[in-house]
Amino acid sequence: MLCPDAAVRTEAFEEFYAEAHDQGAVDPCTAASLPFLFDMADEPATPDRAKIVRLLLSIGRAALGYDPEGIYFTVNGVESTAHVAITAEMAERADAFVRYAADPDPLVRRPAIEAVGLFLADGARAARVLAERLPAEDGIVERLLVVRTLARLAVRLPETGTTVATWLDELVDGPERPHSDAPVRLSALTHQVLINPARDTADLVPRAITLLRESTVTPTTEKLCDGCRRCQSSSHVRGRDGAPTVRPAHLAVERFDPDHCWEEHSPISSVLRTLHAVLGDRIADRTALLVAQLTSPDAATRYDAIAMAKDLPGPLPRPVLTSLLGLLPDDWAAARIIQGGFSQWWGGRLTIAPEDTAFLLNALDDHMATLRTTYGPDVWATDNPLIREAYQEAVMVLADHRDTRALPDLIRSLETRVDDWRVLYGVGGYPQAADRLVPLLANGLRRIDPHHPHAPIPASLYLSCLAELKDPIAIPVITDTLRWADQHQSWTVVTDALNALATFGLDAQPALALIHPLTNAPDDAVRAAARVTLDALTDGQAPQSKRRNGYAEEPPY
Repeated sequence: MLCPDAAVRTEAFEEFYAEAHDQGAVDPCTAASLPFLFDMADEPATPDRAKIVRLLLSIGRAALGYDPEGIYFTVNGVESTAHVAITAEMAERADAFVRYAADPDPLVRRPAIEAVGLFLADGARAARVLAERLPAEDGIVERLLVVRTLARLAVRLPETGTTVATWLDELVDGPERPHSDAPVRLSALTHQVLINPARDTADLVPRAITLLRESTVTPTTEKLCDGCRRCQSSSHVRGRDGAPTVRPAHLAVERFDPDHCWEEHSPISSVLRTLHAVLGDRIADRTALLVAQLTSPDAATRYDAIAMAKDLPGPLPRPVLTSLLGLLPDDWAAARIIQGGFSQWWGGRLTIAPEDTAFLLNALDDHMATLRTTYGPDVWATDNPLIREAYQEAVMVLADHRDTRALPDLIRSLETRVDDWRVLYGVGGYPQAADRLVPLLANGLRRIDPHHPHAPIPASLYLSCLAELKDPIAIPVITDTLRWADQHQSWTVVTDALNALATFGLDAQPALALIHPLTNAPDDAVRAAARVTLDALTDGQAPQSKRRNGYAEEPPY
């Protein structure tokens, strides 16, 4: 971990986490490592020093999460009270975190600020140290961390509550502050309610929205960005050329909240998440706040609001739905909204009121039409991965609702075999197009390798689509599949084909002669499926096999 070679250090940190802090565990070996880690953190020349301090914070925070009276066991079954020893040592060495919190490196200061609030036993001193950090810090990340950590200190040590509350009041209602301090005031406003739930909150959301707008309204040319580096990386290429959003200088950071470091793009989103949690079931207030977020001039704030909309209980209010759909021209946002919000296949978490379904589907259809106009009729197969994803997700949401406007793309995908695996989760809902779909599904089944029936597309997907279409023209296709699967003893395909035939009932009786011998197949699942299918095809009147000398004698169909 002290090696000059960065690759060696990275591997050493990974091994340490795996052996001594796996998934947040604290064991005797974790406790034994603390003196060495503190020695490394105390040395200014230590490479990756910020990672050491973050590791110390993670270990201490994990230890606080254990029951101090509890007895735990390591993965090797050894009884352990390491969490008690770690908590005590963190308190003893709290002065080290006070020093780290004033370090020249902001990456060292960030975890140290949080550690001061967690481990310093003297609440009055902790509040003073943290409050003094606010004027000393000029970065939005550190300033917001100070506010949040002080509020959490008031919760941890209630005797500091009055001091912290007075300090927050001064931030919110005190002398006018620089424009760039609007996010800090927004955080203070939010945490006022967090530490005093009985506080009057009638004007909380209007004031928060005003501060949010102040936080994102000042343009600068210091950082042109549509959100974050990730959405501009080679794997997330933005779909259409457009003027990038100009971000306020005080928000121009990579990411902020360690609790949501892979989700959030804006440093104020942690504050907004907390505010939504404070508001709870006050849906009207949360709706107003979300609309303000989704219509913010700052793209990062809009992107993070997409995820927060998924946490809103109940069906989406129409203003939130309208604001979300208003982001569809932003291709990155469109892919996230449609896939993560509305797609059933991806477990979409946005619930739509029945009366808003047509509104949603019409908006998606308009979005698809715009993309076809821009990229041509075969946008389903466009080389741009982001446009392709956004378009395909929109098609599949229409298919989830059995909307006929999805059919042309579903059929085209099966014809061209471009991402045709996707449409197999939607074509079964269009029995009116069985005459077009069944031949295409039959072609897919013919391409199945009987020795590898599950790759690249499982035969079961094609068979379930044919069963869902429930058109008798699919019966010969399923019967042919059953025949070759039986010949190659591909028993999983045989089982799937039998289950598909069973859905057709009496209409599938021409397949009886092929099904009956399978009641004595060597595979248990096949025998069970064959018996169920026989009952379905004979309306429960299937004759039983007679046995002579241990062999089944089949009835003459």
